[in-house]
Amino acid sequence: TFLGSGTTIVNEKKGIEQWAGAGWTGQPLIVDECGKKFLIQGCFDHHLKKIDAQTGDVKWEYAYDDILKGTGTIWKNDSAADPENRIEIIQGSRKGVNSPLCGAHAYSFRAVSYFTGKELWRMDVEHTASYSRDCDASALVISDTAYIGLENGKFKWFDPGKKTIPSDSFAAPDVFGCTDLYNREDAAHHGGNLVTESSPAHIGNHIYITAGSGHVYGFNLATKIIDWDFFIGSDMDGSPVVTSDSCLLIPVEKQYIAGNGGVFKLDPSKSPDNCVQWYFPSADFSFASWEGGVIGSVAVNDRYNDGEFPRLASFMGIDGYLTVVKYDHVRKDTLVKGPDGKTVYPCPEVVFRKRTGPSISTPLFVNDKLVAAGYSGICLFRYDRGGFFYELAFHPGIFEATPSADAGKIFIASRDGFLYCFGDAGTGTGKEALSHNTPAPVTQAVAAKKKKDAPPAVQKKEERNTFHLVAGAFRVKQNAVNFKKQWEAKGVSGSLIEAPMDLYYVSLFDTESKEAADRKHDELMKQFGADTWIYTGN
Repeated sequence: TFLGSGTTIVNEKKGIEQWAGAGWTGQPLIVDECGKKFLIQGCFDHHLKKIDAQTGDVKWEYAYDDILKGTGTIWKNDSAADPENRIEIIQGSRKGVNSPLCGAHAYSFRAVSYFTGKELWRMDVEHTASYSRDCDASALVISDTAYIGLENGKFKWFDPGKKTIPSDSFAAPDVFGCTDLYNREDAAHHGGNLVTESSPAHIGNHIYITAGSGHVYGFNLATKIIDWDFFIGSDMDGSPVVTSDSCLLIPVEKQYIAGNGGVFKLDPSKSPDNCVQWYFPSADFSFASWEGGVIGSVAVNDRYNDGEFPRLASFMGIDGYLTVVKYDHVRKDTLVKGPDGKTVYPCPEVVFRKRTGPSISTPLFVNDKLVAAGYSGICLFRYDRGGFFYELAFHPGIFEATPSADAGKIFIASRDGFLYCFGDAGTGTGKEALSHNTPAPVTQAVAAKKKKDAPPAVQKKEERNTFHLVAGAFRVKQNAVNFKKQWEAKGVSGSLIEAPMDLYYVSLFDTESKEAADRKHDELMKQFGADTWIYTGN
C-alpha cells in the first residue's frame, strides 16, 4: 500500500526535506474489529491512516501538521459519552512544518477516534531548553491516567478521556502533572539535545523512562516524583524494555560518551550505583548522523516462552550486527568497559550474531520466529529450544520502522513509500511474499556454523539484486570520495553509491551472489580488519 510522502524540517541548515513512507519507530497497530483486521499506521505524508489488513485499502486518514514518526497507543475509554469515541488512538508527530521553534504553539501530540478518524484532543508541546517540540514516544495508559515523555524534555501525566477547552480553542486533555527529564548540568553538556524519544515502561509502583539527557529515570506512582536515577551520559532514543525477572534493558547510543554504546541490563529494585547486571558494547561505526551504539529498543521472547526456551533478548546496532543474548546469563570471567570507557561490567552470553547491516529498527520475537529489519532489508529467522537459529527468508529494502506480526503475516512500512505485508507464498496479501526455503542452521551460541552445502535461504528475486560490501557511509560526497581513494591506495578498488537518506556509501566489492559477498567479507576482514556490511541495491 502506497503511504505517500510529506515535507519536514530536521534542522534550519538543511531546510525543508521530502520524506516518503514511514520510519522510526513506525510500528503499525493491529486491531481485530468484529473479526476483521485493521492496521493503524503513522505516515510521513502527515497522516494517520486506518488500513484494511487484508486488502491494503485506506479506510480513513487524519492530517497532522508534520510527519508522524512514532507508534500510537490504543486506549478504550469506558466513560466516553459518544460510543464512536470510546476507542482512542493517541499518537504524536513532529512539531509542524510551519511551527518555528519559538512559535506560540506546537500541537504535536493528539488523540483521534479509531472509528471515525476525527480529532478528539490535542496537546500543546511548549518551548523549553530542548531544541525539539516533537513527540515520537508512545503513551502508557494505566487505568484512567496516561504517561508520556515529550521531546521538549517534559514528562507529563494526564487524563486522556477528560477534555478541557483552553484559550486557543482546541480541546485538550486534563493534565495532572509535569516534571523535567533533565537538569542544568545536562543542558550544559548536551546543549539543546535534551530530547526524550522513548516510551515509558511500568514495573511495580514505578514508571521508567530513558531520556536524551543521559538518564534512566524512575518515576514513583505514589509520590509523583522521580526518586531513581541511573546516569549514563549518552543520548538515548530506544525505550526501556521490561524482562520477566523485572529488570530493564536499556539501549545506549554512542554520543557524548568516551566508550562504546550498547545495551545495559539494570535491576531497578537496587540502588542506581549497584543496579547493573551486564553491559554489551556495540562497536563504533559512523552511519548517517550516528556514531554507533543501539538506537532502537531491545526485543525479548518472554511473551512466547513456555519455560523451555532460553530467555532471549535481541537488538540491532549501527555497526550492522543483529545480536541475540541470553539476558539471564553472563559470561564467566569476562568483563567489558561501559559507556564511560572506564567502568567494567559483566557481559551476557551471546547466542546468535549476524551481519544484517546498520539498523535503527527494533527486532520482533513472534512464537519461535525472529524478524529483523534494517537499511539492507528484512530477515526472518526461526530458533529452537536448543538455541539454534535458522535463516528462513530475506527481502531487500530500506526499513527504519519496527514490524508487527499477526496470523502468519508481517507488516512493516518502508522509506521507499510503501507499507508491506509479507507471508507464505500464496497466502500473503502483499504483492511479493517471503519464500520459506528449507531452513539452514546459522549458529548456536558461538560454536555452530552455517553448513557450506546448505541451500541459499533467500527468495529467487534476491539473485537479481546486487550485493555491495559497504565499508563506510557519508553525508558529504567528497568525504566518501576521499575514503574510496584510501582503499584504492591499499589495492582495493571501490565504488561510490548514492544511497537513500542523502548518503554516499563506499563499496569495496559488488556481486550478484550473496555467497561471494560473504566470502569477500571474510577476506577483507582477515587482510585489513575491515568489517563491511551488505547493502542490497539494483
